[in-house]
Amino acid sequence: MNAILKFFGKILSIFNSWTGSYLLALFIFALLVKLILLPFAIKQQKNSIKQAMVRPKEMAIRNRYKGRNDQKTQQKMQTEVMELYQQEGYNPASGCLPLLIQLPIMLMLYSVITKPLSFICGFSTDVINKIAEYLKTININTTQEIQMIPYITDKLNEINAVLAESGLGQVTSDAIPNLSFFGLGGNTYLAQIPSDDIISLLLLVPALNCIFTLLSTYLTKKLTFQPMQDQQTQGSMKFMNIFMAGMTTFIAFTVPAAIGIYWIFNNLLGMLQQFILAKTMPLPKFTEEDFKRAEKEYNGKAGKKETYHKTKIALSRPLDDDEYADLGEYVSVYDERAEEEEPEPSGQSAIEKAPLKKNKK
Repeated sequence: MNAILKFFGKILSIFNSWTGSYLLALFIFALLVKLILLPFAIKQQKNSIKQAMVRPKEMAIRNRYKGRNDQKTQQKMQTEVMELYQQEGYNPASGCLPLLIQLPIMLMLYSVITKPLSFICGFSTDVINKIAEYLKTININTTQEIQMIPYITDKLNEINAVLAESGLGQVTSDAIPNLSFFGLGGNTYLAQIPSDDIISLLLLVPALNCIFTLLSTYLTKKLTFQPMQDQQTQGSMKFMNIFMAGMTTFIAFTVPAAIGIYWIFNNLLGMLQQFILAKTMPLPKFTEEDFKRAEKEYNGKAGKKETYHKTKIALSRPLDDDEYADLGEYVSVYDERAEEEEPEPSGQSAIEKAPLKKNKK
């Protein structure tokens, strides 16, 4: 894990040295992550399109069982829906893959951003501990590496003297990331926690996180296909979206501003990516006629299926001429389905069909 974190840290360090700004380095890094995950986003969009293509047929199935809420009927409906998904080659779980991949990346990025001395500057544990010990002697108690950076910059000569006494080498100013916000707040701005100063501009960080999280959720709902949900599920999803926005805001309020700003960049780039994919790979649109046509086709197939099973039961015993005549066209439906789906019976365990008598009339 440390090797992966150091790899991410090295990339962020390169961007920081190129731009001379940790803020711009975070933006470029967020852009790079989006580009790496772009194939998964494209796959997710294709899956959404495939799901949309299935919607008319799915609506036909659900309409057939509309108003019947008993458990047996609901299970039968869900079985037919899943069979439809399988026939059309749609996998409902495939859209979760990009989310599962992004989660560990976000957790690793959190470690990289909050521990720049370890993963960006490449300082050893002994050097970091010695710096923390020195800061403690001057009444600066902090356990977060990103919060040490402003003090390292201000006390660089003193810290180098302490490190030299311990034989731990020297720290150069070029190795320390610039945490200013386009010159605002010196070299400390991105290391500050919004909750430490509730009257500063830092409050914009959690506020913008809340706004862009809600906006991203709204845009995703508008530009991607949404599966059919009952009112209870819709209410749960709405609550979850609001809860996640609130949680993101709270976290951004209690961690260094660099974390919240990275999330802002991630949301902005995510919305831009979703908009581009929606324009280049648009979802199919269906008219009322398309839904009626799908429903008519499904009802026809469902009727034949029901007739097939009823006729199969009737033909499992010998029939006289009148009974055979009453079956009429159902026999042809049965014979057609039997040829398509039923294998020829063989062995002693197979059920022998009763011979059919021709209608002498």
